[in-house]
Formats: sequence, structure tokens, C-alpha cells
Amino acid sequence: MASVCNSTTTLKTPFTSSTSSLASTPKPGQLFLHGKRNQTFKVSCKVSNSDQNQNVETNSVDRRNVLLGLGGLYGVANAIPLASATPIPSPDLKSCGRAIISDGPPVPYSCCPPKPDDLDKVPYYRIPSTSKLRVRQPAHAVDEEYIAKYNLAISKMRELDKTDPSNPLGFKQQANIHCAYCNGAYIIGGKELQVHNSWLFFPFHRWYLYFYERILGTLIDDPTFALPYWNWDHPKGMRLPPMFSRKGTALYDERRNQTAIANGAVMDLGSYGDEVQTTELQKMTNNLTLMYRQMVTNAPCPLLFFGAPYVLGNNVEAPGTIENIPHIPVHIWVGTVRGSTLPGGGTSYGEDMGNFYSAGLDPVFYCHHGNVDRMWNEWKAIGGKRRDLSQKDWLNSEFFFYDEHKNPYRVKVRDCLDTKTMGYDFAPMPTPWRNFKPKRKTTSGKVNTAALPPASQVFPLAKMDKNISFSIDRPATSRTQQDKNEQEEMLTFTGIKYDNRQYIRFDVYLNIDKNVNPDELDKAEFAGSYTSLPHVHRANETEHTANVTFQLAITELLEDMSLEDEKTIAVTLVPRKGGEGISVEGVKIDLAAC
Repeated sequence: MASVCNSTTTLKTPFTSSTSSLASTPKPGQLFLHGKRNQTFKVSCKVSNSDQNQNVETNSVDRRNVLLGLGGLYGVANAIPLASATPIPSPDLKSCGRAIISDGPPVPYSCCPPKPDDLDKVPYYRIPSTSKLRVRQPAHAVDEEYIAKYNLAISKMRELDKTDPSNPLGFKQQANIHCAYCNGAYIIGGKELQVHNSWLFFPFHRWYLYFYERILGTLIDDPTFALPYWNWDHPKGMRLPPMFSRKGTALYDERRNQTAIANGAVMDLGSYGDEVQTTELQKMTNNLTLMYRQMVTNAPCPLLFFGAPYVLGNNVEAPGTIENIPHIPVHIWVGTVRGSTLPGGGTSYGEDMGNFYSAGLDPVFYCHHGNVDRMWNEWKAIGGKRRDLSQKDWLNSEFFFYDEHKNPYRVKVRDCLDTKTMGYDFAPMPTPWRNFKPKRKTTSGKVNTAALPPASQVFPLAKMDKNISFSIDRPATSRTQQDKNEQEEMLTFTGIKYDNRQYIRFDVYLNIDKNVNPDELDKAEFAGSYTSLPHVHRANETEHTANVTFQLAITELLEDMSLEDEKTIAVTLVPRKGGEGISVEGVKIDLAAC
């Protein structure tokens, strides 16, 4: 959900078996586009049905976008790690060049950091010992004393922009870190580096906030200072934190969607560009439903949560569940409307929060990512197979940052796995989404699948201009718990095509008739959503047809609706935006190893 795919690369995959450990995978789901990252290239990967960390069979596959709706990353989870892969090294600052505005021209200024005196001798960072943890508080609950301190810290950081523009601790220089890593400024292995849509997402942003937080504390001479986290996973935090709405303060940013965030409006964690026409209570209910699906239902395995492996020369891209939702929709909800006029003039490309290059210019960015970082801890606390990745290619990936004393350092992923070891923790807040599994059913009993057309008569589907229900056969019934532990049941839509310059969204339901209220997601039958935002990658691009595959994990849903013994089930597609321009080549249900 809330995913955008590149439009000109056609999916090619040799994996078509109904029991393959690698499900079909399209091009990476991307909300924010990254300049020139559109070329197709070949990579070699190893695949195994037996263990997601062991790989025995070599295949050649295209670089591809794996679309994560409320479904999973099962295909990619088994495609890698690659036996011949090399972890991403710290970027070479000598090669840092001009970044590209997503969907727009080059960034009008350099996003590259100041170069250290000796680029070849940048040391590795060692986390200093601490006697007292910095404790991050929920943003909606902080007091005036804290807000004053936070404003002072950001003010001092902004002042550095005026007195010493090249100071790496300055506000704009800190924002440029995100721009450089995310909008094509760095080249590694002959390709542009991108820390989104892969397993680099969580550790990069954790390190980023770690140093940002320490810089703020140093500027106000308070080593205990901690960033707040925007607690959007709890009803009390589902609004823009009030401290960021105070005009004239260092925390205010005029380049926001003032209409969406006005008067304490409740946010939509599944935002797709249009305002959902429902009550605030229902929005909160929808948000908790989405959180449950993203943290529990669709993230039982590490690679589903963290995203696809990203290694030197072999970067198959796909975001993890939380990166996809709610991370991306929050960026959309806060940023200005694309195509509108920016304060001070100029056409909006989603600034500030709605575009990677400018997101760090809004102080709320770091508050938002504070909660994203917290979700990493909360996800592991759920238990089961939810634990950090063990692949060396992930653990040994590196980034470059300046510390609070303007010293340059390289850091490794392996050193950021424990927040307490890093010297900070999160003030506890309830997580109501953990017990928010949708139980309310729209349909009593089993839908009469005999009254529905089979999938073979519905697909190929020329356009999705109305609710469409069909029946489809499953590959197995009455599976044991061991069977379910070994393989996830996946509902896959192939060959989804649409004009990638348009807003797109459709929802998917199981065992429901056509009479569904799409603004109420808290139903057991709700399987997930596919969303796309307008995205044209290059000024000279003439082909605007996206061609993607969309997967949803349905094992838990089948259990909840007592459909495990059914050979045939009912599926309903509900267009929300741009359905008349959506066509779908086919649909299938198969089994894939977790």
C-alpha cells in the first residue's frame, strides 16, 4: 500500500511454480523517486526452498521492484542473500555529485557533505559508554520545558547555517545527509546508492538520528537530551504533534500540507493522496488495523519487516512492511500537495516531507523517524521469528556520518542493533494495535463461490471501474500448523498496468460480496491495498505504463474466516482511485517459503 513502481521495466522471472520459494517479484515499490535509478541490469542470485539464509541454486534475474502492499516480501526473502554478494561500503565522498529531485530537476544546491581532510583514513566509530540513557518521549506528551529546550537546540543548529554554512553540524548540512543518500548523489559499484526500499532503511535512519540527537544535545550542553518520537501508532499520537504547529518557532515548517494537518486533524496511516471521508474514530480504527497488519500479520519473518537485501552489485529492491506503511503515507500526509504552489513561489514536488531530498528540512521528519525506529524494537518484542537479520552482508554494511564534534566516522549496521547499547531508549507507551486483529465480519458464513465467475473468466481484466468479485482455487486445503510454519499462502495479482502519472489505489477482500464500505478497514475480510502515486522518473521519459505484481499473505485471514478447508474462495477487488485506468493480467494463489 502507498507504493509507487517504476514504469518502464517489464517483470521477468523464471520462478513460476505454485510451490516455489520465490514468488513473482516486480520492480521496487517506491513513493519517492530517485533520479536516474531506472536502468535495468542483470544480477545473479542464489535461491533455496529450505532456509532463507542458505542458497544453493543460481538463477539470473532482472533488477525488479517487489511491490509490498499489506502483503509480504516472501519472494525476495528467499531470493537472497547472495553467495557472491558484498556488503554496501561507506560511500566514497570523492564521487558525490548532484542529487535529483524526485520527479523533477536536479537539486539546485549540493547535498554532498564537507569532505574530511583525509578521505582514505576515516576511522570506524566506537559507541562511547554512558552512565545514563537518553530517553525519547512521545511527542504529544512532552511538557513546555522540553519544547523550549528542543526549540533552542534546533535554533542553534539553524544558526550554524548563517555563521558557518560548511559546518557539518548545521541544520541544512544535516538535512543534506538524507538528500545525498536518497536522491542519487552517491555512486557505489557504478550505481546510485539508495537507502530506501531495502534492508538498509532501518539501520541507516537509526544511525542518522543517533548522531543528530547527540549534535542537538551538544549544542545546548545537555548530554541527556533525546529526540521525541511521533507516536502515530497510538490514537493519542495520530495528529501532528502540536509543538510543530507553532509559527515563528524553530520547529515550524511552512512547507507542509496545511489543509490536511489543520486544527488537529486525525491522520490517515494509509494515505493515498485523497482524504478518507469518514469519522475521526473510524480513521483511528483504520490506522490500528493497518498497524496490526504491518507489524503482525504481514511481518512474521525478518526480511518481510526489514525489506529486501541490498548488496554491492546485486540490489533487488523492496521495502519492508513498516517502511511501506505507515512510513511513506506519513511523509505524503505532511508534505505539500504535488503540483501546488509552494510558499514563496515555485511548483511543489511534495516539499518538504513529501520528497526525499527535502524531508530533513522539516524538524518533524526526525520525530517521525523516531517512531519508525521505535517500531524496530516493538516488532522484535512481539516474539516468534521476529529478530534481527543474521546475514553478514547486512551486518557489515556501512554508512558515513559526522559526530557531534565534527569528526568523520564510518559506522556498521552490526553496531546499531541495540538501542540501550547505543545509549538511548524509548519511554514506554501502550501499543493497542497488538491486540487489534480485525474480527468484525461483513459476511455471515461462506460466500457462495458457485455463484461467482471463476478467475479464468474475469482475467485478463481490461479495467477496474467497479467492484469485481470472482472465485479462485487454492493449491492446498486443511494445512497443518507445520505446513503453515514452512510455507505462507500467497494471493498474487500479475501484470497490473496503469498510467504511472495518475493516483491509483484498490483494496482486496476475501469472502465478501460487492457491497463493501471501503472506508472501514477493520474487517476480517480486508486483505490489503495497492496504492501508487504519480511518478515520472526522467524528463525525457515517454513510456508511462507501470507493469507490476502485487502479493498478499492470506494464511491468517483464512484461519480467521474459517476457510482453511475450502478448496475455492471468493476475492473482491474494490477500486478507490483511478480504477478505470487499471488493468490486471492474472491472479493466482500459491505457497511460498517464509
